[in-house]
Amino acid sequence: MSQATYALPPDERAEQDDDEADLYEPAPEAGRSRRRRFAMLAMWSVPWGLYFGVKGGFSWHFFVQGSTLLFEGAAPGQAAGGLDLYANYPQLQIGPFTFAIAEILRQCSGANGVVAAEVFMTVLGLVVLYCLERIAQAMRPDLTRTRWIDRTMLVGGAAFMIGWTDLSVAIGHLDDALALALVTLAVWALTTNLPAFAGICLGLSVDSKPWALVFLALILTVPRFMRREVAVVTAVVVVLAWLPFVIADPHTLTSASQFTIPNEPSSALRALGVPDASTPKWDRLAQVGLGCVLGGIAVWRRRWPAIVLLGVGARVVLDPGVYAYYTSGILLGALMWDTLSLRRPLPLWTLVSGAALGVTPIFISNAHLLGQLRLWLVGAFTAALLLGPAHPIGPLARRGLGRRRKTNR
Repeated sequence: MSQATYALPPDERAEQDDDEADLYEPAPEAGRSRRRRFAMLAMWSVPWGLYFGVKGGFSWHFFVQGSTLLFEGAAPGQAAGGLDLYANYPQLQIGPFTFAIAEILRQCSGANGVVAAEVFMTVLGLVVLYCLERIAQAMRPDLTRTRWIDRTMLVGGAAFMIGWTDLSVAIGHLDDALALALVTLAVWALTTNLPAFAGICLGLSVDSKPWALVFLALILTVPRFMRREVAVVTAVVVVLAWLPFVIADPHTLTSASQFTIPNEPSSALRALGVPDASTPKWDRLAQVGLGCVLGGIAVWRRRWPAIVLLGVGARVVLDPGVYAYYTSGILLGALMWDTLSLRRPLPLWTLVSGAALGVTPIFISNAHLLGQLRLWLVGAFTAALLLGPAHPIGPLARRGLGRRRKTNR
C-alpha cells in the first residue's frame, strides 16, 4: 500500500466517493483554479499589508542593528561586533543567515530597507503556501482529483496570510519568516527526493532562528538509509554558520541564557503555574527539548505532518512572551496538518488556531483567561494530533528512493 492510500470504512468510503464525484476537477481546470486562487490570495494580502503597514516594521531595527554590527562593526565606545556579536549583544537572538539577508535588504530601499523587507517577507508567505500545496500533491495524489485542496488552501491560506502579514509587515521579524519558510522548503525537498537540499534548508532554518531546532525531528521522517545524508548536511550547515562565533568568543554559547524577557500575565507559561517574573533559566532548552520529543512521537505515530505545529506549540506554551508573530508559526503548522490529513475541505485547526490566537485578544482583556486559552489550544491540538483518530501518513520520500537505493548498489 502506498503511503498516500487511506483505508476508510465502507460507509465513509461511499460518502467520500459521492463527495469526490461532486468535486471532480480535470487537470487543466485544476491548473487554472490554482492560478486563480494564488492571484486571489495575493490580492487578499495587499489590504492586510497596507493595514499593518501603517505602523509597520516594529522590530526591524533589531535586524538593522545586528547586520550593521556583524558586517561593519561597532561604533567607537561600543562593545565589539563582528564575530563577537552574540557574546556582546545577547538580546540579538537572531541567526547569522538572517543578518546576511537583512544586510542585503537594507541596501535595497530607504529607511534602512524596511519596505523591501516587508515586501520580501510577504512574498515568502505566498511561497510557503505554494510549497504546502506541492507537498500535499506529492504525499496525497488522491487530492489532485478533487477541489478539496483548492477549497482548503483558499480558506486556510486566507487565514494564514492574515497572520503572516502581521509577522512580515507589522512586526517585521525576518528571522521567524525565514525559519518557517525554510522548514517548509525542507519538507517539500524531502517529498521530491532531494535529501541534500532538505538538509541545507533545515540547517539554514536553524541559522535563521535557533529555536528552529524544534524541527529536527523531520530528519526521522525519511527512510533510514537517507537519514545520515540529511543529518550530516544539516549539521554541516549549522556548524559552518555558528562555529566562527564560538571560536572567536566561547561566551557565545552562554550569552543566550543571559537575555530574558518579562513573563507576561497572559502567557501560557503563567497559565502552567510558572510565576517567575522573567524567562526561567531552563526555559529555552525546555522549549527545544519538548518540541523535539513531540516531533519524535509524531514520527513514531506516523503523523509527521504534525511536527511543525507541535514544535511551534512547544514554543508558545513555554514562552514567557505573547508576541503576535508567534501566530504565523501555529497557522503554518495547522495548515500543513489540515492539508495532509485532509478528509473534508475545511481547514479546521487553521481556523480554530487563528480565532484563538488572533481574534480572542480583541474581545477579551482578562490576562489570565488569555493565558488559559493559549494553553488549552496547544493542549487540544497536541492531544488531537497525537492521540486522536487519524489516518497514519507514511515516511517522506518513500517512493523513488527505493529504486535509487537499488540502482546505487
